[in-house]
Amino acid sequence: MRLHPALALCAVFSLPFAAHADDQAPSSSQVMSDHKQAIDNRLADIDYKRKRIVEANMALDPKETEKFWPIYNSYRTEADKLSKETLKIILDYAKSYNTGAVSDEDATKLQKRVLELQDDKQELKEKYLKRIAKEVSPKRSLRFLQIEDQLDAMALLDVTREIPLAQ
Repeated sequence: MRLHPALALCAVFSLPFAAHADDQAPSSSQVMSDHKQAIDNRLADIDYKRKRIVEANMALDPKETEKFWPIYNSYRTEADKLSKETLKIILDYAKSYNTGAVSDEDATKLQKRVLELQDDKQELKEKYLKRIAKEVSPKRSLRFLQIEDQLDAMALLDVTREIPLAQ
């Protein structure tokens, strides 16, 4: 089973990209560049839907609303950069997977990148949870964490269910 870069993009963003006919897979940077507008549009759509879910579940009063949303918007701007890094990792995995088997060298590099990305996501979340706790309230910060964790878990399942395991 081959994992085309286009399939990797579809797995992440459900984008209808055409598969590359040649065996020479483009770099993740090239794919990202070629489909920048579609990726940006899909991220904007995802962010809009996430924001509506957060808004519906935070139960903020007007004073909290005024303080919370600028923090949330900054958080999502930084989180989007990490989402793009996730996509790059998936595309690089697809390129390696399509060689017939992921090499030990590629597996080591990909694993390191995934773990670093997970650390970056955790650090980002902690940074903004502290801000929300300080500027809004600790209870709202906890509620935001619960909502974000649920949304992140659903997104992770959605992204990874179509990606074959390393061979």
